[in-house]
Amino acid sequence: MQHQWDLIVIGGGPSGLNAASTAAENGLEVMLIDEQKTPGGQIYRKLSVVTAENRFLQADDRKTGLDIINRFFKSGAHYAPETIIWFAEPGRTICSHKGKSREIKSQYMVVATGAMERPVPFAGWTLPGVMGAGASDILYKDASVTPPGPVVIAGNGPLIPLVSSHLLSLGVEIAAILDMAPFTKRLTSLGALPRAMKDMPFLLKGAGMMKKLYLSKIPIVHGVTQIAAHGNQKLASVSCITPRKTLEFEVATLLFHHGVIPRTHMSRMLRLEHAWDSQQRYWYPKTDDRGMSSNEKIYVIGDNAFVHGADVSALKGIIAGIEVSLRLNMISNAEASNQYHAVDKNMNKLLAPRAFVDNWFAPDPKLYKVDDDVIVCRCERVRAGDIRMAVEQGCHEVNEIKIRTRCGMGNCQGRMCGPAVAEIAAEALGTEVPQVGSLKIRPPVRPIPFGQICDVEYIH
Repeated sequence: MQHQWDLIVIGGGPSGLNAASTAAENGLEVMLIDEQKTPGGQIYRKLSVVTAENRFLQADDRKTGLDIINRFFKSGAHYAPETIIWFAEPGRTICSHKGKSREIKSQYMVVATGAMERPVPFAGWTLPGVMGAGASDILYKDASVTPPGPVVIAGNGPLIPLVSSHLLSLGVEIAAILDMAPFTKRLTSLGALPRAMKDMPFLLKGAGMMKKLYLSKIPIVHGVTQIAAHGNQKLASVSCITPRKTLEFEVATLLFHHGVIPRTHMSRMLRLEHAWDSQQRYWYPKTDDRGMSSNEKIYVIGDNAFVHGADVSALKGIIAGIEVSLRLNMISNAEASNQYHAVDKNMNKLLAPRAFVDNWFAPDPKLYKVDDDVIVCRCERVRAGDIRMAVEQGCHEVNEIKIRTRCGMGNCQGRMCGPAVAEIAAEALGTEVPQVGSLKIRPPVRPIPFGQICDVEYIH
């Protein structure tokens, strides 16, 4: 493997692929590092394999994804699949592939690690049979596996109508959809609807999914709170509270979804500046409109920077590729302007619905008001009551709570518990999340054998 590159791209989703393709087409030596076996990220997972046509239900999605992947393979960019980056700093990464760790250097870096489903703890969420709605969709794309029915889908987020529609098409029995969205958010979002109509195909696609759900006669329960999963060794039932009564469903699977948030572990390890979005309730790396972070040699793009969806992410990748090419003098200002023209026009159209969508699916600030006995950190089995006790004992910052409780010290390094720790601590202190901070991320950012840390092939 070559050790020095003009540009390293971290992540093989639509944003990372387009960034790598654009830069390589402009003459840069580019390496894309991807944890997956095949390019496409989560949205186009395993799309390039022969059987993908049977696992991707929308023909237009398949075509869009294949166009991006095929362009990448033709671009001349180098691809490193099944490669885990566990250390990164400006200009340098250390990654592991097939049990061997190597140092790789570059002039510029693009971080395109995408987004993840927002982890929200609730009673019984660790039971077998409970999983994220997006995770079930990935399971089908990866292995043609569907969750056993009957299924309850609960929460508030854009993947709920998508995944529900997919499961219906696959013949999975859906017992109910439990909508946990605050009604006031739905009302206030209507003010942004006129601008959203600039992208009518997007709105009509969503409306088509909702029409399919209502015509299916699946019970859709609105105003739901206090979801709980019940069972001994596995999920047996799901209960919830509505404005009128308590409901319970006997099910085999509970799919929950509360939107998606940027994956910030890599950008935090790189010590980039982050900002807090109070509407979407997540941290995101601060960038300019071209993707440049607080470090001018590092670009953060796609849903990793701010969640705008796959189509916008793909355009963000092109923009970053153009920008790095310009900064390395591989293209002129005139050529950069020419390449930007079509991208900026499409970007304005695709961003038009975002204010409407973001408000419609905005998470409830009370989402993390869970009982003391609810497990928050799965790795270390830390409960909500342990976090509140640490606050009472004087821990007023999340890293102090981490030291006191071990919450966030497990294999996932706070990916599954970090948002909840901050929300629970802020609520206990009567303040907002920015005042309690966020977990510090240190290498190795991914669990790897100790021997791979000791035996790194360095550049001399």
